[in-house]
Amino acid sequence: MKYFKALQGIKGKTLFDRYPAIDTIVKKNIDLKYQDFLALPIKDHDIITFYSKSYKETPQLLSDLHGAEQEKYSAIKDETLGHYESRIASLKNCGKTDEAEFLKNALKYIDDRFVYCYEDMVVLGVWGMQLRENVREDISEIRKNLIIKKKNPELEPELQPTEPELPTQFTITYNSGENGTLIGNSFVSKLQNEFLDNDDIPKVEPNEGYEFVGWDENPQGYEISGNKEFSAQYQSIEVPPTVISDPPWYTRFWNWLRALFIERGCLKWLLWILLILLLIWLFLWLFRGCSDINHNVIDNEGGALNDNDNAWIRDDPNVGDDGGIYDPHNPYQPVPTPPGHEDILPPQQGVLPPIGENPDVIPGNPSIISNRLNILMENEDKSIMEFAKVFKKKYPDEKYKVVYYDNVVKRAQIEIPKEERERLKEEIPAAFAPEYELFVFDEALFEGSYTPNDPAISEEEKSWYLKAINALEAWEITQGSEKVTVAIVDNGFNLRHPELASKVVAPYNVWKHSNEIFPQQIDHGTHVAGIALAIADNGKGISGIAPNCKFMPVQVANENNLMTTTSVLDGILYSLYQGADVINVSLGGQFTGLSQFPENKQKELIRNHFKEEERLWRRVMRIAANHNSTLVIAAGNDNVLAGIDALQRPELFITVSATDKSNRNLSKAQFSNYGSYATISAPGVGIYSSVGSNDYAMMDGTSMAAPIVSGAVALMKSINNNITTKKIICILQSTGVGTQDNIGKFIQLDKALQMVKSNAEVDCTPSPSSGDVQIKLNWNNYNDLDLICTDPYGEMIFYKNRMSSSGGQLEIDMNVEYPDSKNPIENIFWETGSAPQGTYNIYIQYYKKQEPSIDETPYNIQVHYGKETKEYKGVIKKEDKTIQIGSFTVRTAENSPQSQPLTDKRLQLEKERNQLQQELNRVNNELKKLLNNS
Repeated sequence: MKYFKALQGIKGKTLFDRYPAIDTIVKKNIDLKYQDFLALPIKDHDIITFYSKSYKETPQLLSDLHGAEQEKYSAIKDETLGHYESRIASLKNCGKTDEAEFLKNALKYIDDRFVYCYEDMVVLGVWGMQLRENVREDISEIRKNLIIKKKNPELEPELQPTEPELPTQFTITYNSGENGTLIGNSFVSKLQNEFLDNDDIPKVEPNEGYEFVGWDENPQGYEISGNKEFSAQYQSIEVPPTVISDPPWYTRFWNWLRALFIERGCLKWLLWILLILLLIWLFLWLFRGCSDINHNVIDNEGGALNDNDNAWIRDDPNVGDDGGIYDPHNPYQPVPTPPGHEDILPPQQGVLPPIGENPDVIPGNPSIISNRLNILMENEDKSIMEFAKVFKKKYPDEKYKVVYYDNVVKRAQIEIPKEERERLKEEIPAAFAPEYELFVFDEALFEGSYTPNDPAISEEEKSWYLKAINALEAWEITQGSEKVTVAIVDNGFNLRHPELASKVVAPYNVWKHSNEIFPQQIDHGTHVAGIALAIADNGKGISGIAPNCKFMPVQVANENNLMTTTSVLDGILYSLYQGADVINVSLGGQFTGLSQFPENKQKELIRNHFKEEERLWRRVMRIAANHNSTLVIAAGNDNVLAGIDALQRPELFITVSATDKSNRNLSKAQFSNYGSYATISAPGVGIYSSVGSNDYAMMDGTSMAAPIVSGAVALMKSINNNITTKKIICILQSTGVGTQDNIGKFIQLDKALQMVKSNAEVDCTPSPSSGDVQIKLNWNNYNDLDLICTDPYGEMIFYKNRMSSSGGQLEIDMNVEYPDSKNPIENIFWETGSAPQGTYNIYIQYYKKQEPSIDETPYNIQVHYGKETKEYKGVIKKEDKTIQIGSFTVRTAENSPQSQPLTDKRLQLEKERNQLQQELNRVNNELKKLLNNS
């Protein structure tokens, strides 16, 4: 340890003292391919020797490699570290924080000068320690001093090629006996010649009548030489006898009342009559009080619904009147399953199936529940109940169960054997086609990413983000309206916090189908809610962005702080149908480790993965647009492209990236996701807000940036509650200031409110892009038309699939909201050099009639491909639904100077796609092996 300083592990011990625990964590959680990354440490007094597995090829240091070899092993190192980081994140997500901390600390300091490369693997020769700052020797001299000399002087590698004979590991057991119980672990594993200390010895709680006097042999300082059991020793003690005295006054009073009501006499019957009348009056009074409480929670007086909601309540065919999340007046009463379906469906619709404390989770990006699959049905003319009957006919075995269903969004969740998950995921859509159009996707785990920070700093530091967005100037315009409600969809809340308690409306717990809300150990939801909505002028804490607006708390985590795709979706739908004007979702899937991949690989993920989930969230976007409700989504904290998580893809969801704590540069926070799907940016570092029942703390994350924007949207709607989400986005972007690192404009709250207040006309029509192929649709009213194109591979590009694997993109989709534009456009294009050869087909769909007096909508479609231009004009009616407009063929002449670059581009893209598919297949095979062996 002359040259290095060891990191401390758990309970003050170094990581090397805890190596058996680390080895166990690695073997349980790390793929076999990467398990030898951490060299084996053997400690002898002040000397630690690291050993690797046996090798034939002489190891070389990564810092000494050059050219192709250096690139190769650097990629292997990055791949290995990415795998470890993803497993660390999965462990944290599953609540295994100690295991995650062990691995994180082991990888804290990685120096290429101690990374050994051989046989397509890398070994970290020195880990869990930091090179001391005052070391004067050259690094090569330090490595020489670390070499283990071998008998053969011609071969002198810096890692021992074979593993030494390790000290034997023994189990120490503690037996409490019959007269007491242990507080702590009943056993501990130790290596030979180690010693027991206080941390290894459990406490003993004796039973009544006994006193713990020690162990049969003192374990403190015991040297380990084999398995050993220590037994607790007790001695009996006398229990003081109970002293009988006169009963207290309340006992005597009770005996008097009892005698008065029970013993004989006329007075007894008169008292009974009076008591019954009193109870009847009390019951009626409580019943009236309960009615008032329900009225205040759900209805207009303090509730989320107001006059602006009457239109969608009247027009939305999904609004229910028999309970459940789609009933604006009775959401807490679940909808019973209709007769005839009791044997194949759960008793109630929309009630989440429980998830235990330690569910079987497949770690990954994101982690998923291993025995659950979600099914989304696209058939508008069929019910999910009908599909459930057909499903059970095809899969009658009891091991296949429908455990959740929703006939509005037309989705179901099935419980299956985990070893059949991959097969069923591929099999189900084809098994029910063409009668049913189904999309199957995983039940992923969500998380709220954050980093705690020290609140004990100056007041100026606590309020820096308010000044950065010009909140003080904005509050001169408005601090919000009580008619505007912000729903916070999060893990849980402490509704007793004085910043939030007075403004709560319509609370909802999606797991309990009730208004029972509770905070989690990590009080993410209370912190997020305070950023957006904490009250002002109460002499404590700090003001939320929209202090006068109402707060709808929607809890989507269960008792074990688990959140899933279905629970988050149910929370959003509840908010939409209870009249929330703004919905904040500072949650998302976890994609740790993907930052090691270049952006072109990440874009490939966006084009070709999580397409089923994207369809689901686009369906939610349409509902939100019809309700004129705005969703604000955190971009995520994985330092990757926003949009890998399908929740961030709908263009009318405001996805928020985080800026660092610098007003000058407005640069991206180190952790923040970024890219074209980032709508806007806001401060995300050192954000001070409410936690607990009466406390405050600082946190970092896009989870903190999103509620800043949600509060801003609430203030904009307080000025004009009819403003559309598209116009809100346009105003935020046009009034924001430029940033670095592709994270969208930085919000300027005062300027945005001034523009809303002035009711100034803002041109929000985007400029269409062109390329190898461009298809542009124009029309002249508020009705919602949709442009559709099929590429030469048969893949459709339209509002449900905005980006195809061939590179086609639906860039502009207007008039989703009403009113949007009287001169709307839609645009599909392929960038230069990306359009495949073959035939393209063009369709137009009449999606929604939004102008009652206009039955026919004239359209104009312009097509540009190569040097060719085509134009199609016509009229579409509501009853036409979808019509084919025309087709065209893209050809590239063999001798054209562009043909070779285009061919090379296509071959390169196909090669990358194949590589990604091979990697995905490898991961799936590894997971299957793990599942079969578990």
